[in-house]
Amino acid sequence: MNSIQKLNSSLLDTWIYSAEEWNTYVKEAKIFKKEDNRYFGAAILIAGIPFLMFFRNTGFLMAIAFVIPFAILLPYLRNKIANTTIKETTKEAYVTFYSEFLDVNGTIIDLFTDKKWIKNMVILPAKKGLPMLEIEIAWHTRKGNTFDETRVPIPTKKLEKAEELIEYYRFYK
Repeated sequence: MNSIQKLNSSLLDTWIYSAEEWNTYVKEAKIFKKEDNRYFGAAILIAGIPFLMFFRNTGFLMAIAFVIPFAILLPYLRNKIANTTIKETTKEAYVTFYSEFLDVNGTIIDLFTDKKWIKNMVILPAKKGLPMLEIEIAWHTRKGNTFDETRVPIPTKKLEKAEELIEYYRFYK
């Protein structure tokens, strides 16, 4: 994101969390990411073995020997990379919503660029701490569209504002 985009982007809302609320969110977000990565690993196993057997004429044992390391390694690496941006804190945390990006404790997450857009936003119910706003972001690549999700906790008094943000972004651009 360049400075011109930041200047053209209007401030929509700021959510502030206590360290305790944020740390509860971090624990829950890591559980979500770990679960996503387990499904990803299972999908690699389920799709990879038949693919190698039928399209590459590989035997069953060879397909298993080749797919299992990928089914373990790729989810592990995805989990490690995702958890570097989700960190516990000892002070107040914040999420600031702008029209074209999010600022999560100083980390900028682009929502709209020439190749990036919000595909979907939903409110996830709380399991332990606060409910979460899940933002699914899509962007164009050479081989098609790619998707990723960002989850941020919704402060107790900001649930209505979260619904307003969903409506705002639904019709933005």
